[in-house]
Amino acid sequence: MAEKNIDKLLAQTGSKYTLSVVVAKRAVQLRAGTPSVLPNEVRVKHRNLVTVAMREMATDKLSVGEGLIDEERLTGDLHKQRVAAEKAAQERNYSNEE
Repeated sequence: MAEKNIDKLLAQTGSKYTLSVVVAKRAVQLRAGTPSVLPNEVRVKHRNLVTVAMREMATDKLSVGEGLIDEERLTGDLHKQRVAAEKAAQERNYSNEE
């Protein structure tokens, strides 16, 4: 990990192994469509989701630990949002065809 804030990230998680797991899970969440907490201009510079996840953690806008949203619930909520967005897009396309 060549992140400039690595000491800060290690302090947040307590070990390099926990940090690796947390960063990997956040990268999976980002790939699934979870909005990033970073400004758009920062996200555009970094296409690697692991780097984005580490930069997000360094901002202190994310919480690490127990009692957070269950991953299955988060995935389910994201799926529902995607389905609703696709349905809305189909309805817009249908109304534009008329």
